Amino acid sequence: MRKSRTLVLCSLIAFALASFSLSSCWEEQHPGTYYTFTGQTVGSALSSKPEYSEFVRILERSGLWTTLVTYGDNTCFAPDNAAMADYVKEREAFAHKLGKDVTYTCVDDLPKEDCDTLAWTHLLDYTCFMEDITPPYLPKVNLNDRILQISFDSTIVEQLGDSAVELQRWINNAKITFKDDSCENGVVHYVDRCINFRGNYVFDLVDKDPKTKLFSQGLKECGLQRVLSEWYDLSYKIGDDSIEGGTGVALKSAGNNYTVFYWKKKQTNYTLLVPTDAVFARYGITTLEEMFNYAKTIYTDYNDVDSILNNYRNPNNPLYKFMSYHILPFFLNTSTINGRGDIVETYNAKVTYPEDYFETLLPKSLMRICSKLNNNTRDEKNIYINSNIYQVPGPGIKEPGNGSLAFNGPKVRGAKILTREEMGVKENVSYNGNYYYVDDILVYDQNVRENVLDRRIRIDCTTISPDFITSGGRQKLGNDNNKIGTGFKDPKNFVSYNAGYTLSVRAPTVSSSYAYEGDGIDIEGQFDMYVKLPPVPHSGTWQLRLSYRSNDLCGIIQTYFAALPYGQEVQRTDWKPLGLPIDLRVKLTDPVIGWIKDSELEDDAIEALDKSMKNRGWMKGSDAQQTAGSEHKLHRNVDTMGRLILATEYMTSNTDYYIRFKQLLSDNKAEFLFDYIELVPKSVYDVDEDKH
Repeated sequence: MRKSRTLVLCSLIAFALASFSLSSCWEEQHPGTYYTFTGQTVGSALSSKPEYSEFVRILERSGLWTTLVTYGDNTCFAPDNAAMADYVKEREAFAHKLGKDVTYTCVDDLPKEDCDTLAWTHLLDYTCFMEDITPPYLPKVNLNDRILQISFDSTIVEQLGDSAVELQRWINNAKITFKDDSCENGVVHYVDRCINFRGNYVFDLVDKDPKTKLFSQGLKECGLQRVLSEWYDLSYKIGDDSIEGGTGVALKSAGNNYTVFYWKKKQTNYTLLVPTDAVFARYGITTLEEMFNYAKTIYTDYNDVDSILNNYRNPNNPLYKFMSYHILPFFLNTSTINGRGDIVETYNAKVTYPEDYFETLLPKSLMRICSKLNNNTRDEKNIYINSNIYQVPGPGIKEPGNGSLAFNGPKVRGAKILTREEMGVKENVSYNGNYYYVDDILVYDQNVRENVLDRRIRIDCTTISPDFITSGGRQKLGNDNNKIGTGFKDPKNFVSYNAGYTLSVRAPTVSSSYAYEGDGIDIEGQFDMYVKLPPVPHSGTWQLRLSYRSNDLCGIIQTYFAALPYGQEVQRTDWKPLGLPIDLRVKLTDPVIGWIKDSELEDDAIEALDKSMKNRGWMKGSDAQQTAGSEHKLHRNVDTMGRLILATEYMTSNTDYYIRFKQLLSDNKAEFLFDYIELVPKSVYDVDEDKH
């Protein structure tokens, strides 16, 4: 019988042991694995099996058949004729819903566009053996530019009189019945049904989920489906030589040579954080009207304006705001949201939990997402939104609170993000995003803004633009022999005054890096650009800090600051210089800065030096992270890593803030290592801020 999905991890371990000890049985059961070789092409493998003739006909009509009978790299998920017959019936029923009087009896009756979409959905332009894949996603999109999910399930079967574990693999909604049929130009996996592509957009998946009917109704009534239909920026163009498969662009960062490959297509993705109907019911919310009334208690700015209250599609309507705060404008992957597991275990120094801050679809809002560790190991089942409760997982871990040792504010559990296995769904990824259940309602209320987020907000620069996250450039693992980066032209929230630069997100490694969370943004050349900062959660005096990474190859930058009413465009005259130019080649040990390693000071002198440096606008690096490699130095103990206080300003929650960086050296190879920024409220920096 089928096991619960909560036993997937145990099943995988059991499967690995079973496959090791019963290898001869597996080879007998799966003679088509890539350990043997058939000498066929993908096309000839399909042609030799009459039960797949209808899918062959689909491939012929789409024009893709010729690529499968010649040389190349292909992966094909092939549905049999029974699955194709079901598909033909489904398309006929769908045509009837559209008012079309048609009869489909075989694939030749289908419109050409249906054949094209079906073929593109089932083909990849690279070879992908199932034994090499780990959940939750295939490494690249299919020919339809859609991300496919892989999930595992297990059954107990009788094999030679003994119980053994047979691993079932699913691609979206389709079960793989026979895997890894190796061919000269790729591999074929046979599936029991057509891979579902009817849910083109992320809201379609939520609409089909029987547990999320109320949230889906809210999306429809607020008109958010139109917003969530974005997919490609058709104006974005990049040369083939600059993308993967081409030569890429050479870049040197901190003395290391990198190859930068640009993002091929500029995509817009969304992640929906969805309370189920059962979660809403805990609050007495079972209808859209009750959800609206609840939202009015949170978002009160326009509760006396009837024209707004009577129109759910108005962005100022409380229900519209409520729904928007549950939407992130990028593709969130729970396996990397606070750093890949191997990166977290390498760089986190057992001082604080991994955390990141993200803007949501609700304007001027911020969301904190953190992973709670167990012995410095990241667990995808312990990711929380807007939480400030910490379970101390081991010796050395401190409760960071809000960044101040004197923190005594209210403790908030926050909402937990459920994994796909905990959700119990086969498919949560669409063309333009994905969705996860959350076990509580999400609100951007006074408590979140003034208590939970009244803290040191350290923002990794690879989270500032949703393009960095959706592209996979953030937390894309590299290695010492393959130093790579993902390049970008004008990513969202970054605007350049000229084109004389290269900007990329550097891939982290688990063996060498001096960056927060392992990766960072490298900017090289004659840049003059500005960055839109995330909003402050509440009005008050905040300190703006910049990570300082010194290197002999870096340049000299002038920084500027601009504060504008929400939505107003930046003009050249809006910029205010922030002090003198910064020479990024100067180490912190320079007498002007005065950095001295803690181990070289008496205990009482450490705090005195911290205060002295801070009075001059400098701080040591954080002790919440360590470098990779054998030494594992705390960032605080590295004399090329620190923090520079750029400004202390009264900032309001309804204002847009920008920081501008201008390279002053006339050197096309001068670097700027843009790692992270900090927004720190007066309640933290003016009390007894710790060393985190």
